[in-house]
Amino acid sequence: MNKFKQCTYTMILIFTCFIASPMIFKQIWTTSAEKKKENKATIADIDIRKGYNEGTETPSANACVPETSGSTVSQNPSAGASETSSGTVIFNPPSSEATSSEQVNFVPADYSYFDNALFIGDSRTVGIRDYGSLGNADFFCREGLSTGDAKNSSASYGDGDLGSMLSSGKYKKIYIMLGINEIGNDFDSTFANYKALLENVLAKAPDAVVYLQANMHVTGDAQTSSINNERINELNRRINTLADNTKVFYIDINPVFDDKDGNLEAGYTSDGVHVMGAIYQDWSEWFRLYTVPGT
Repeated sequence: MNKFKQCTYTMILIFTCFIASPMIFKQIWTTSAEKKKENKATIADIDIRKGYNEGTETPSANACVPETSGSTVSQNPSAGASETSSGTVIFNPPSSEATSSEQVNFVPADYSYFDNALFIGDSRTVGIRDYGSLGNADFFCREGLSTGDAKNSSASYGDGDLGSMLSSGKYKKIYIMLGINEIGNDFDSTFANYKALLENVLAKAPDAVVYLQANMHVTGDAQTSSINNERINELNRRINTLADNTKVFYIDINPVFDDKDGNLEAGYTSDGVHVMGAIYQDWSEWFRLYTVPGT
């Protein structure tokens, strides 16, 4: 090859590299940035509206209270709930013979809403207390707490005496989540105990709004013949009948944490029964979105 051709090829090669290099580096940079973004998505980054707006664009977790106003739109009961552009969340309780067909309009609130709230529950409520962020809320909870124990107004441990706490007049919102520890027992006795607890709460704290929480599901692998989501759903259905949508309200976390088969999402738990610590923050945010106006 003569020197002229060699110089020509060299110039073409240099020119080609000069043109192509920026494009190559840009592609490498873009790919790297996208990879980093994917790696930041962890199990703690749950979309708190998971399952609520299937088939539609879902607002980001930072858009809990939209700035624009708009009309309230109903949501299909099977879809759970949705937040409208006015900041109001529409929730349709599961149908039951004792539940009003009227929708309940929940609204977002800040965490000061829980300053006069009391949470009553078992180990899942212990998790909310220890890993969640519900401001200055108080808790009456312990691992293994049953409806039979809690219905007794003299029950005392942990944060104090339940009867005295309820009678103090401090609490304007009371949250109850119980029943999972008795899911393998007779439904009638468990439900009777739960109803007795609710009656005790209403009698001792007549000015409080009561939120009856559905028992959270377990994973598919954690189910047994006596402890399974079919039985949990039946207990939740009965608990839902106690809600009058005036003073007592039923709220259900399961559409948020369920997989497509209606079981607790396996990636959210290490034991099939309790969600992992970081996820209680998402649960706390969910509580904040579901508050009764004027309470």
